[in-house]
Amino acid sequence: MFTPSSATAAAPMALLYSGRIGDYLRAAAFGDAPCIFVHVPKTAGTSLRAELATLLPPDINIHVDYTDASRSFNDRLDDAVARFLDRAAPDGIRFASGHIQARHATRIAERLPAARFVTLLRDPVARVVSDYHHQCSPRQPGFEAFRARVPDLDAYLALTGERDKAAVHLLPPDLRRRGDVAACIDFIERRFAFVGIQEMYEASFRLITALAGRARAPRLRENVGLAEPAEVTGGMAARIRALNPLDSALYDHFAGRLRAVEPLLTKGLGA
Repeated sequence: MFTPSSATAAAPMALLYSGRIGDYLRAAAFGDAPCIFVHVPKTAGTSLRAELATLLPPDINIHVDYTDASRSFNDRLDDAVARFLDRAAPDGIRFASGHIQARHATRIAERLPAARFVTLLRDPVARVVSDYHHQCSPRQPGFEAFRARVPDLDAYLALTGERDKAAVHLLPPDLRRRGDVAACIDFIERRFAFVGIQEMYEASFRLITALAGRARAPRLRENVGLAEPAEVTGGMAARIRALNPLDSALYDHFAGRLRAVEPLLTKGLGA
C-alpha cells in the first residue's frame, strides 16, 4: 500500500495514465517488496498467478478449503489470511495471491507496509456469465447442489451475494455501500500499484512483469475457455450491467484509462 504524502507517490497509476511510463515504472516497481495479487474470480488470474510465482519466489497461495462445510467461507478465508501472515511476516515472501477481500488487503498492508498490490478486472458481463458456468462445472466442489439451487443464469442473477463481486474484493464494505464511484476509484488507485484488464491481458501481463523487473510476454492461459457460454443477448447483457453497477463503473474507468495508454506500453515495454 502506498502511503507517501505526495499525490503521485501515493497514487503512481496517475503517472501511468498521464503517459509517463518510465516514471510510473520507477515509482511502482516491486523491488524487494512483496507483490500481492488480489484475484477477482474469472479474470484470467490463475494464469497470472502461475507465471508470477515462478518470477517471484518464494511465493504463497492464500488458499481456502472449499470442501470444508463446518464453518462459513468468510471465517475460512480470514483464517487463510492469518496463516499467510504468520508465515510471510517473519520469513519474507516475494509474491502471494488469493481471492482475498479488501479487509484482508488492509491487514496485509498493516503487517507488510511495503507490499505492492495488483489485480485484474474483466468486463462484468463476461465475468458474471463465466463465473456462473464455472460454479456449475464438475471441477467445483458441491457443483451438483449448486446446479440444483441455481438452475440457470437468470436464477444466478437473482443472488444478491454474487453481485458487484470485483468491488467486494477491492473495496471496503462501507465505501462500497455508499456507491460513490469517484471515491471508489480514488481508493483503488491509491491502494494498487496496477489494475490490469483481462481483455488486454498481454499488455497487462507485460506491465506487471516489468514492475517485477523482467518484462515479458505471457506463456500460460490456464482455466480459459472451460465451459464458456455462448454470447448473451443484448437484453441479458444490459441486465447484468444494471445489477452490477459498481463493477461496471470500475471496469469502464480502468479499461478506458489503460486502453488510452496501451500504445505507449506496447512501445515502452518492447511488445
